[in-house]
Amino acid sequence: MKPIERGAMTSTSIRRATATDVPTLTQIRNDAHEKKVAHCDYAWGKEGDGFSETWVLDSLSRRDVYVVEQDGTPVGTFSLDWDDEAHWGPQEPDAGYVHGICVRKGFNGRGLGSIAIDWCAGKVSALNRRFVRLDCDVGNAKLCAYYESLGFNRVGLKPMPDSGAYIWSLYEKSVLQLSSRRP
Repeated sequence: MKPIERGAMTSTSIRRATATDVPTLTQIRNDAHEKKVAHCDYAWGKEGDGFSETWVLDSLSRRDVYVVEQDGTPVGTFSLDWDDEAHWGPQEPDAGYVHGICVRKGFNGRGLGSIAIDWCAGKVSALNRRFVRLDCDVGNAKLCAYYESLGFNRVGLKPMPDSGAYIWSLYEKSVLQLSSRRP
């Protein structure tokens, strides 16, 4: 896959994760978990819960997980699914669902989340689907504001299954809007 160029000194690329990535992806997920907890977002668990290598390996066996690399260093991860009945209910096959966008500690604020979302928009568009969808805890105001700053629209709220306390904020954006942002 051709790297995504961002500035003269930095090259960003995205590739499918493999089992050899599990230790690194576990650390990246735990870095993101720590950041979520710092914003009182417990959707992935409380402080100290974190992710195990077994959990990450199981995730790789069930879904398409990707690694974001910057200058050859793994700095982020996410997954892209083609349905999401758990959060969105039955839907027409018109979207891709982005989950678990995580950035390694020390690499936040470099636009890696928007790079991942734009990349997903390309995959979604290639399958003639119209929307990129994602969700987050409605109580994480900073994360909600981030998605809204990228042009996502909140299209619904849904209680998190088996939690009683949390509510998912459901976000959607047309791939045409995302495509127009690409350089």
